[in-house]
Amino acid sequence: MFAALSLAGMVLCTRFLGNKGFSSKQILIFILGLNALSFLALLIPSFDTFINSANLSIFLIIIAIAGVLSCIGNLTDFTAVIKAPNPGFADAIKSSNILLTLFLSMLLFHSQFSFGKLLGAVFIIIGIALLVVDKKSAQKNEKLSSNWKVLAIIGAVCFSIVTLFMKKLTQLNFGALEIGLFTSGIAFVFILISGRKEIKNCFSNKEKIKIFLPVVVLASAFSLVAGIFNIKGIALSPNPGYHDAIRNSRILFATLLSVPLLGATINKQSFLGVIAILIGMAILVI
Repeated sequence: MFAALSLAGMVLCTRFLGNKGFSSKQILIFILGLNALSFLALLIPSFDTFINSANLSIFLIIIAIAGVLSCIGNLTDFTAVIKAPNPGFADAIKSSNILLTLFLSMLLFHSQFSFGKLLGAVFIIIGIALLVVDKKSAQKNEKLSSNWKVLAIIGAVCFSIVTLFMKKLTQLNFGALEIGLFTSGIAFVFILISGRKEIKNCFSNKEKIKIFLPVVVLASAFSLVAGIFNIKGIALSPNPGYHDAIRNSRILFATLLSVPLLGATINKQSFLGVIAILIGMAILVI
C-alpha cells in the first residue's frame, strides 16, 4: 500500500509537469538520475558485500536486460500518462500487466493460481474496457493523442517482465538497494542519451525551471519510496502478480485526485471501470 500511495503521487507530479509543457524524457531523466544517486548513497555501507556476491555475474546479466525494459516501460508509460485524458486511464491499462505476471509466475515460479483468481482477472479486463471505450473522450482528445493506449500497453508488458526479473533476483538474495540502483541507473543512461537535447531546452527558460525542479524532486522522492517497497513486496509475495495487484490500487488515488488537483475529467463509466479493476485486484489477493 505504501508503494501504491507513492506511485500515485509520482503520477500526479508527472501529469502536472506534462501540463506545464515538459516532455516525458525531461521528467524521466531527472527522476531516474536522482533515484540512482539516492540508491547509491544508501547502498555504500554494504557495497563490499554486494561486490563479493557469488551470483554477481548472473545479477549483472539479468539487471542489464531489466534496465533496458524499465527504460522502455517508463518512457512509454510516462508519455501515455501525459497524453491520456486522465492519468488514471493510462495507469489502469498499464496495470493489466498483473494478468501476464500472474500466468508467467505460475509457469516460471510454480506460483498458485485458481479459478477464483481468474475471476479477478475478468473483473480487471472489464474495468479496462470501461475505461478505454469512451466515445466522448475519444472525440475530444483522440486526434491529439491517438497513441496513448498503445504506449500504455507497451509499458504494461515491459513492467510485467521486469517484475519477474526482480523476483528472480530477490531469490538470488539481492535486495531493494542493489536492484533499484542498477535498474534506475541503466534506464537513466539510455534516457539521457536519447533525450540529451531536451535537457538543454529544459534549462532555457528560467521561470519554467523554477516550477520544474521542486516538482520533479518530489516526484523522484515518491518514486524512490515506491521502488524500495515495490521490490520488498515482490520478494515477500508468493506470486509477484498478487503484489502487483495490491500496488495497482494507486489507480483509484491517481484518478480521483487528478480531478481536483489537475482539472481532469471523469465520467460514470470511467469511474465504474476503476471500481471494477479494484474489485478484480481484491479478488486476486484474497
